[in-house]
Amino acid sequence: MSKQYRVAIIGTGRMGGLIEDEQDIRGFMTPYGHYPSYASMPETTVVAVANRGKERLERFCKRFNFSNGYLDYREMIEKEKPDIVSVTTPSFARAEPIIFCAEHGVRGIFSEKGLCASLAEADRIHEAVTRNNVAFNWGTQRRHHDAYKRLRAAILDGAIGKPLHAFVYFRTDIIKHHPHTIDAANMMLGDPKPTWVEGRLVDPSDASVRNNERASAPYDAEKHAFVPKQGQEIADPMVDFFRIGYETGQESYFIPTPGPFDVEVRGTEGRALALDNGINTRIQRPLRRGDELEETIIHAIGDGPTVTNIRNLIREIETGERTDGNIDRVMQTVEAQFGVAHSSLQGGARVTVPVADRSLYIPGG
Repeated sequence: MSKQYRVAIIGTGRMGGLIEDEQDIRGFMTPYGHYPSYASMPETTVVAVANRGKERLERFCKRFNFSNGYLDYREMIEKEKPDIVSVTTPSFARAEPIIFCAEHGVRGIFSEKGLCASLAEADRIHEAVTRNNVAFNWGTQRRHHDAYKRLRAAILDGAIGKPLHAFVYFRTDIIKHHPHTIDAANMMLGDPKPTWVEGRLVDPSDASVRNNERASAPYDAEKHAFVPKQGQEIADPMVDFFRIGYETGQESYFIPTPGPFDVEVRGTEGRALALDNGINTRIQRPLRRGDELEETIIHAIGDGPTVTNIRNLIREIETGERTDGNIDRVMQTVEAQFGVAHSSLQGGARVTVPVADRSLYIPGG
């Protein structure tokens, strides 16, 4: 067994642990939240939690019968000296806690997504994590989901020939949830380096987002930021169609389709599918006779993605082998996210990645 790791959690909301009470989280995916995932593992013990709001902190502590809560995460880190910290705050409030942890002796950081609210913040996170040699993983669950992992391994082993294009079908916001789509496409293609992005955000006056206060916030050119509506902290625009090009010549296409999260990878000799949020995962290759298909079905087994993510983080702490969601791979996704926003502001024009302008501010959830 690994040594015992002291864990602290910054952010006592849904992903901190309260998501466990939602009806659609069950089966293979549980435990899903950070606190119950750590609690299920013999090598980790949560020693403290922190939240900026007292009411949510008290609710969390009551739900998990936990007593050591802080309203100041800095005080918690300095006093408790945890080995691992989970940061599950909203994206706009995530950069400073990550940087503080990296600079104050934390050995491993498990961050939820999105990473932060600007590329300038992302650069600071990358610098702090790298300079302090901190193990890092983030919560793009499909990268740590057994079915997606085995599908990726099969693709990279030549199961569909040379992978050419990834298609992701899902309609969501740019900062909080599109890390899932971009990271899934990147991983299935073998994590090539993105070189350009083009696409559009949904217009805030569009009827489909008009009643979504967080998604319909407009862009303010003077502030160079997407501005929350009055009474809100979050402005996270919904995304229309976009695509990403990679240095390998591969491309990913993101189609804003309502419904379950679907991924398809087309190769020179077949295709790989992860449909219905990974429930229906398979590889299809055409046979030489007629229209028949040779099909391999993949079922998820073992630990769920949150526990797998944590074990992956501990592996880097113990062996130095980088996590599957390391900070360099995270930066590729974050560059693409902000590239989509820049492209939209330029009428859908192609934007080179890395993005030159690091100052655009998008306070996501």
